[in-house]
Amino acid sequence: MKKDGLQLDELQKILEKWKKFFQLDDWIISLKVTEFKRKDFKQSGDIKIDLKNKKVKILITNKPFRNEESTIVHELIHLLLWKYDMFSEKIILKNCAKYKGDHKQYLVELEDTVAKLTVIFLNMDKKRVNI
Repeated sequence: MKKDGLQLDELQKILEKWKKFFQLDDWIISLKVTEFKRKDFKQSGDIKIDLKNKKVKILITNKPFRNEESTIVHELIHLLLWKYDMFSEKIILKNCAKYKGDHKQYLVELEDTVAKLTVIFLNMDKKRVNI
C-alpha cells in the first residue's frame, strides 16, 4: 500500500510512457512500492534485472522525497546501461576489492552519469522535444 506520493496506477502510467520512449516494449517491467531500510543513505529507488528472461522490477520508496517520475526514469536508464555496467564492473573488480578505491569511484561516476541523463530526458519531455 502506497503511503505517500503518487498512487500505484499513476506510477504505472509513468512507467508505461517511459518504457515506450526507451523502446523497452520487449521487457516485462513491474513496479513495487517498498520501504528501504538502508541507514547509510536515503534511497528513492532500485532495480532488479533478470536479463535472461527480460524481466525487471523497479522498486520505489513508499515515502518519496524526490520526483517519482525522475526515479522511474533513473532506474530505466540503469536498465539501458546494464550490460555495459556489468562489463565495466567486472574489469574494475579484477584489480580492486569491491566497494573500495576504483570500484567505489566507478559507482559514483555511474550514478552521476545516470542522474545527468535522467535530467536531460526529463527536460526533453517538458519541452516536448522529439528525437
